[in-house]
Amino acid sequence: MDLIYFIKALYRKKWIIILLSFIAVAATFVFLIYKKPLYVSVAQYSTGFTAEKVKLTDGTAAIDLYSVDVKFDNVIETIKSPQVVNRISYSLMLHDLLNPASSYRRLNIRETEKLAYRQMNKDTAKKILVQKLANNQMLRTDIPEEDKLIEFIALYKYDYETLMKYLNVNRVARTDYLDINFSSENAELSAWVVNSMGTEFLNYYKKLNTLRNDESAESIKSLLDAQQSKVDSLNTTLLTEKMSQGTIDPVSRTTSAMETVTEIESRLADEKSKYNLHINKVNYLSERLATLEQNLASGGGSNDEVVRLTNKKNELLAEMNRKGGNDPALQQQINSIRTEIILKSNSGVNRNKLKQDIDDINKELSEERAAANASDITIREYNSRIQKYMGMTNANPASGVKMDVIKTRLDMENLQLKNVKERFSQIQGLQKDDPTSNFIQTRLGLPAPKPESKKTLLKMGLAGISVFLFSALIFIFLEVFDSSVKTPLIFNRISRLKSTLVLNKLNLKKTNVLDIVMEENEGKKFDNQNNFKNNIRKLRFELLNSNKQVFLFTSTQKQTGKTTVIEALAASLLLSHKKVLLIDLNFSNNTLTRDFNTDIHIQDVIQKIRYDEPLFKQKLVGSTAYDNLKIIGCKNGNITPSEVFDKTDMNNFINAFAKEFDFIIIEGAALNFHADTREIETYSQALFCVFSADSTISQVDQESIRYLTTLKEKNQGTILNKVLLENINS
Repeated sequence: MDLIYFIKALYRKKWIIILLSFIAVAATFVFLIYKKPLYVSVAQYSTGFTAEKVKLTDGTAAIDLYSVDVKFDNVIETIKSPQVVNRISYSLMLHDLLNPASSYRRLNIRETEKLAYRQMNKDTAKKILVQKLANNQMLRTDIPEEDKLIEFIALYKYDYETLMKYLNVNRVARTDYLDINFSSENAELSAWVVNSMGTEFLNYYKKLNTLRNDESAESIKSLLDAQQSKVDSLNTTLLTEKMSQGTIDPVSRTTSAMETVTEIESRLADEKSKYNLHINKVNYLSERLATLEQNLASGGGSNDEVVRLTNKKNELLAEMNRKGGNDPALQQQINSIRTEIILKSNSGVNRNKLKQDIDDINKELSEERAAANASDITIREYNSRIQKYMGMTNANPASGVKMDVIKTRLDMENLQLKNVKERFSQIQGLQKDDPTSNFIQTRLGLPAPKPESKKTLLKMGLAGISVFLFSALIFIFLEVFDSSVKTPLIFNRISRLKSTLVLNKLNLKKTNVLDIVMEENEGKKFDNQNNFKNNIRKLRFELLNSNKQVFLFTSTQKQTGKTTVIEALAASLLLSHKKVLLIDLNFSNNTLTRDFNTDIHIQDVIQKIRYDEPLFKQKLVGSTAYDNLKIIGCKNGNITPSEVFDKTDMNNFINAFAKEFDFIIIEGAALNFHADTREIETYSQALFCVFSADSTISQVDQESIRYLTTLKEKNQGTILNKVLLENINS
């Protein structure tokens, strides 16, 4: 069903899709007609990469396809690099400047009037280009003359970006060949570029590879020398240790000595922790003592200082007043001086306390220094004992501890030395091998005898098909992400309510719904109106067979079209010769009142109604263009029915009119925003809720739907309005 819906949705948009496709085809045609013809030249190179083979474990040789692909990618990216392409750019520009008669490109009058052309001195341009090509350098934008030359080259369309648009470098599929293609308006230019591109690439690649290998060889050679020095040093140490050995084998003494060293080192670590703790406390107490002594020393002349600071503060306050009292810098100075005055004023009071604190800190400082000195003596004693026992292990001729350590380090450094030597041998081999030595130009780029085919029909067809598919996908996505309840099936699935009646969407700009229902129109152009009219008749049948008179029409949201449904239903009942009374109780949006232009309002009627007299003798209902259709309107305002009927029993009011009319149809305000429907529902016999197919079901709607389900038999069902005619059965 969903698939059929999407097909129908695309069918509705068929003319838009076809128009967009036609525009794409026409635009492609115009673009190709005015596009200048391009001449394509191709140069081909054999790389030799596929000739390189690797040995497998079984002794056979094979091609490493992954390495070959990497090499081709590296070569292609190098060819496209600015270093190579810019040399082509400079060479082309220099050619046109040196040979104006045979230049590849000539500027038109409009281009020669541009600032980039008029500001550039051609002799200066030649000199700079020759220098850059000779030194293998690129133009720089931070140098004014070179920046002008860059713009001058771009004017000729020899710049890097333009050349890259028409340059194509690719490997011929699964072969050893590399193709370089270039297209331009000049056949000679295309041929020159593809042939020069290969030459410039080979020169640049050789220089780049040589420089890289030389730098690598020099770096690895320095590593090799350093590693060899480490190995030689360890060999010397090992030889010295062997010469110092004796003939006795006191293994047990060495073991005991090492265990003692381990125990002493543990004690040493603990003692160092104590020493650091005492030293840190000494530093802290010293800083605290210095601060207190400074405060004590600065408190001697506090009275004079306070007077001086007070005078200075008064001067700053006077200056602040002269400036209008808004100077952040002066305010900061005043605040700082006030703080100093407070400190100086309190210094005399705290002087005795400072002296007491200084005495306490001096006492504590002396104790900590004594403890630190004791720890320091203990540390030196532990270090001395460690040296003593370590000497015993070193002096032991049969001890293998130190020698084992030296041998282990020596083995590790020898292994490292071996690896560095292998790398050095490899880089020496690379220096001898030129990776571009197998590059051979197997196909020379020649000027094309005729321009490349524009393939106008093919490109027009592709453009039309592409836009057709793209626009179709866009419309499908719009439908997928459209959360509105546009079909009865989608409405039932989302709201979990069965739509009792489905009404198609009408265009009411040129006519009103009463005329549509009352008049008889035939013809294909009236299919939409007649379908709506027939569906309204189904609703009329429900009312005629319900044995009820008072019907309330409401909605969850605004603008769902319930006024249109009420008017259409009233007109259909008139065709059945029924007397109908419309009561507009939608105070927030009295569309029904405005449509019939009535001056009879419910607010006035309830004030003057007299139940002891016949209603037809009182002017309580408004007339319409139809004899059997009457209306009681309402004044627009922020009120509810219970507030309007506060002094009148609404049930008596409804029953009084029910005696005069066959049907009473009441319109209530939207459930999501107003309590009107909940207040009127008690006095109605049946209720219909109108939903719009172009709206969405929100969380607030779900709450209103839950309320409707509580009405049980009184809830006559939902009316899904504004459904497109083609979606009626979806």
